[in-house]
Amino acid sequence: MNRYDCFELLAPLIKDQLVIGSLSGQRVEWGHLCPYEGNLLVASMGAALGIGIGLALVLPHRKVIVLESDGSLLLSLYNLPTLGNLNPSNLAVFVFDNEVYSGTRISEPTATAGNTDLAAVARGCGIPQATVVRDLDFFRSEARKALEENLLHFIVCKVDKTTGHRQIQRSTEDLWEHKYRFVRYLERTEG
Repeated sequence: MNRYDCFELLAPLIKDQLVIGSLSGQRVEWGHLCPYEGNLLVASMGAALGIGIGLALVLPHRKVIVLESDGSLLLSLYNLPTLGNLNPSNLAVFVFDNEVYSGTRISEPTATAGNTDLAAVARGCGIPQATVVRDLDFFRSEARKALEENLLHFIVCKVDKTTGHRQIQRSTEDLWEHKYRFVRYLERTEG
């Protein structure tokens, strides 16, 4: 399964949800496919899930989507027990697991290339709706459920190792302006 193909299926489903993305090739791909004011594409690894949890808690009437990578989640596993205990029903977490740290020119395996199962870790932290998807049809089905249901979803998407994000023109938007644009969007839509 290819991450870009997953994003092509997910992007048309985005209406007024808030989308928080971690720093990885997916930040480039998602920003290219879905240039939306409700995106906060974080410029550091390990922060997207924590931000998503916080937004889901303070805006319980709003669906929040987190786009994580395996490397980013592994840097912030401490968020999973918090997520399991708080259980925000308006949060959908997608972890795109390619089993490598591949944002740089050197790709090193992550723990998920070995024995680590992120969905099992999530279930162990009290997140019963943690599942693994390996094909586009199952991804489509799980993504729709995650966006429509008022229930915490944690979906580990096993994706191919790709470097397609390196061929996409990166946004020239200043990172501070990106954050302020997101905040202005929240101010406008939340009053």
